[in-house]
Amino acid sequence: MTTNSIHKTLLWVAVGATALVLLCIAVVVMVLGDRRNPPVIEPAGKEKDPLKEHMVNANKYIAQSEATSISAYIERRKWPMVQMPNGGWLWEYERGAGEAIQPDERVALCYNLEAINGVRIYTDKRDTVMVGRQQTMVGLDAALTSLHHGSKARLVLPSSLAYGIAGDNDRVPKSAIVILDVTIDNKLKNNN
Repeated sequence: MTTNSIHKTLLWVAVGATALVLLCIAVVVMVLGDRRNPPVIEPAGKEKDPLKEHMVNANKYIAQSEATSISAYIERRKWPMVQMPNGGWLWEYERGAGEAIQPDERVALCYNLEAINGVRIYTDKRDTVMVGRQQTMVGLDAALTSLHHGSKARLVLPSSLAYGIAGDNDRVPKSAIVILDVTIDNKLKNNN
């Protein structure tokens, strides 16, 4: 064998070994994948939209993270809260003597609002809402039909049921988990 052919053989062996190492790395990455963000499984025959898949996974992660924070917060305070179907938490700690609040009813309320980190955002904020029209926080609107006129209640709402990712463009921070201490005024005379 000539020196030239030995060099060619060694070169091919080196290229083959490099390719084998790269192939092994690729297989390990594909097998292990990113376990923190498991992929969304789409129905067969449907093309995957990578951006949509990423956003869905990000939202699931945020929702799970907020749920964990909320559960720990409630547990530390030993509040006997009930989880609502939409994911918010409610505790009617003083039941009002009035009638149950109905959808499409105009309700006056007063509330204190703070972030889950304890920062007070609003104190004695007054508002009048039409129940069921989601004019205010979605979580508050859903909770109202579980309350009575004259009730006092606490709500813990994930950001998706409160002010969302944008906050209120004033004092509520972006993506804030909020705690409301709400007092429902007695029934308003005019429900128009």
